[in-house]
Amino acid sequence: MLEIFKRDFKTITWILIPIAIIANGAGGWVITRLNAPLYLDTIGTIFIAIVAGPFAGAITGVITNVILGIVSPGYIPYWPVPMLIGLAAGFFAMAGWFKHWWKVVIVGILLALIASIFSSLIAEKIFGEISFNPSYFLVVEPVDKIVTTLIAFGIGRLLPEQIRKHLPRPENIESRKTD
Repeated sequence: MLEIFKRDFKTITWILIPIAIIANGAGGWVITRLNAPLYLDTIGTIFIAIVAGPFAGAITGVITNVILGIVSPGYIPYWPVPMLIGLAAGFFAMAGWFKHWWKVVIVGILLALIASIFSSLIAEKIFGEISFNPSYFLVVEPVDKIVTTLIAFGIGRLLPEQIRKHLPRPENIESRKTD
C-alpha cells in the first residue's frame, strides 16, 4: 500500500489536485449558470483518478466537496459520493477502461449508478425517505457522468507527451496517435 502512495502522490499529483478541484468547481458553476441539466462537478476528480490513481481521485473528490460545503452546507453530507467516484474511476483506469471511448461510456454509466445509489442512501439518512425520480436516475445522472468521463478522457488524451511522461499513471491513458 505504501508503494502505491509513493507512486501516485508525486509532486505533479499535488500540483494537479488543486487544478482539478478548481475544474470541479468551475464545471459545476458554469453548468449552474447555464441552467443545464448536468453537473460536470467531477471532471477534475475523474481526471486525477485516471492519471494519478484511485486514492488521489478520492482525495480530490472529498476536498472539492468540503470546499463546496463551505459555500453551500448541503454538500457536506454527500462527501462519500465524490470519494467513491474517484476510487471507482481510478480502479477502472488501472483496469484499462480509459483507453477507448466506448469503454469510457460504460464507466460513465457505472459511475452514474454509484453516484445515484449512494446519493439516495445519504438523502434517505438525512431526510428519512428515498425519493425516486426516474428522470434523474435514468437520464440526468447517466448523461452527466458519461459527458464528464468523456471530457476527463479527452483531456488526458490531449496532454502533450512532455507532461504525460511525468504523470504517476501514464499507462492509464494512451496517446491520441494509437487509435
